[in-house]
Amino acid sequence: MRRGELCLASYLGHRRRHWPDTANPHLFVHFRSANTTAHVGHRWINLHLGPHLTCRSLRNDRLLHEAFATEGDAKRLGDLFGISTRTAHRYARHISHPDLQGQHDAQR
Repeated sequence: MRRGELCLASYLGHRRRHWPDTANPHLFVHFRSANTTAHVGHRWINLHLGPHLTCRSLRNDRLLHEAFATEGDAKRLGDLFGISTRTAHRYARHISHPDLQGQHDAQR
């Protein structure tokens, strides 16, 4: 397991312990946003994750991971992430590109 995955697993445990019944659909919540459907602010993300890790990079990593896990199933990517067919196919194409496959494997 990569360090990032360990940190995320730790955070998800923290979230479940503190706000087990939250209806907030966002990955990150804090004491103010847990009882709403609002997202945490950029300042919270920078303070807790650092300035180099962004929500966009997390989402892209998750999309690529799912593309590899589903062997490029564009329909599943579209359904899971609510992205267009064109975008889903773009992520699905990554699994057939040998350089990208090697980069993804090296990150694990």
